[in-house]
Amino acid sequence: MYSPEFRRQAVAALETSTLAEVALATGASPTSLRRWASRSDLSDRPRSGRPPIQDTADRVVEALVATAGARISGRDYSTRALAEATGLSQSIVSRSVRSLTVPVATVTGGHEIILAASGFPLVIVGDRRVVAGDEGDDGGGGPSVPPRRIQRRIAGIAAALRSAGVGRWRQRFDSEHRQVPTGQLLDLLSGEGRFLVFDPLREVPDDLVAGPDSRVSACVDFEEFLDALKVMLAGCQDIPGSLLDLLSARVRHGLEGVLWRESAPVEPVRSSISSDSMEISSWLPKETRSITEHLAIALREEIIDSGYEPGDRINPRLLSRRMRVPRASVDAALRRMVDDKLLDGSRGGARIPLITTVDVLDLYAARMAIGEVVLRSLSLRPQRYLVPVQLALRQVEASAPTRSGIDVEDADLHFQQELARASGLRESARAFESLTLRLRLFISVLQLDYSPASDRIVSDDRAMFRALSRADAKTAIDVWRGKVDNAVRHMAGLLGRRRFDQQLWTQLTRSLG
Repeated sequence: MYSPEFRRQAVAALETSTLAEVALATGASPTSLRRWASRSDLSDRPRSGRPPIQDTADRVVEALVATAGARISGRDYSTRALAEATGLSQSIVSRSVRSLTVPVATVTGGHEIILAASGFPLVIVGDRRVVAGDEGDDGGGGPSVPPRRIQRRIAGIAAALRSAGVGRWRQRFDSEHRQVPTGQLLDLLSGEGRFLVFDPLREVPDDLVAGPDSRVSACVDFEEFLDALKVMLAGCQDIPGSLLDLLSARVRHGLEGVLWRESAPVEPVRSSISSDSMEISSWLPKETRSITEHLAIALREEIIDSGYEPGDRINPRLLSRRMRVPRASVDAALRRMVDDKLLDGSRGGARIPLITTVDVLDLYAARMAIGEVVLRSLSLRPQRYLVPVQLALRQVEASAPTRSGIDVEDADLHFQQELARASGLRESARAFESLTLRLRLFISVLQLDYSPASDRIVSDDRAMFRALSRADAKTAIDVWRGKVDNAVRHMAGLLGRRRFDQQLWTQLTRSLG
């Protein structure tokens, strides 16, 4: 165990010496030195008495519950099922779930949800009292479904808000980062009912929240908003599964572009975002993605953050200790990543793959081929299927000015995946998603920077969207082929010393045409 003074001295030495020199002189690993340098307080952290694994369990349970959708009410997401799947004890999982919801006794009914919308910097939830004659209720009755179902669905909504990072909006974004026009969100407050708003930048006009009879309550603090939201939801007769499904689909997109309204008399008539994109991506992650797959995704991010190099063997015991999750869960997730070819298992154990130029060419050529099929299919579909794609394009446009290679690359891959989902081709979308996961790992391990190409990325994505809007498949495919070709040639410039074989790439892509 290193003392706080030792850590401070080591961090101070980094100001005048390289990481390798300090590691050699102190005996501390480079990973420990990087972690100390990123901390503002190097003192020993006091223990609160809370089980050390509980914080990690909370994050794991939040991630799983957030993407459960309407299935949160089923047996697959009971505390026992979650405990068995993760290797955590049921008591720890139960504590995590309880922190996301309210006691069953507080579920009272009497109201119904009419609206949910989200887009930085606002989250809006609206409800109204059920009046006499509505569905045979007199306006003062209890829930129309078992209270425990409402309790579980409250946990799903709270987990979605936490996992999407809504509580960190003020730290992550400035006032200019807006993908959904704030004015459009504020216009929603003019409808009937009462509204609860998370408003960290104080965008809601004072005249809407002032006065004892105001129908709008605004919260600047996220935890205060979450507590008020739980109380509001506990007073509802039911929480629609379509709302949960929509939120679960948008969690990984930061809940940007969410708009759910009370269903018309015929419930299947919903917005294109909440119906089509959910139908197309039903395998992602709600229907066939197991809990082990979710853990594999979290482990992949942890592996990348730990600074592993190609060929490094992953020690599951150390990884289990660092992430504070059971060894069995780590082993299962690593096996899943090996099966998906995200890690190399050919030499025993799990290793960061040795990425060759042929691997890179193979990956991009496969994405180019599947992308052409996706674009042909999407060009034949009605315009409404392009709504999720347009929202993803806005994210690309918003990330480009930051000149952050990570933001640009992530937003661009998100845009491409939305194209695949909107195509209506389930197997092609599944294959494209698998290739995207592999590409993300390649980019992270090789530490490639796409920020110099951000303007070209935005230009290409806009051109593809315009072509698809005109049902012009040929132009969209030409832009797509050029886009992938530019990505490979950009990588060739960065990896010039790795003998990037451009001749092989030309032969592969010519055979696809």
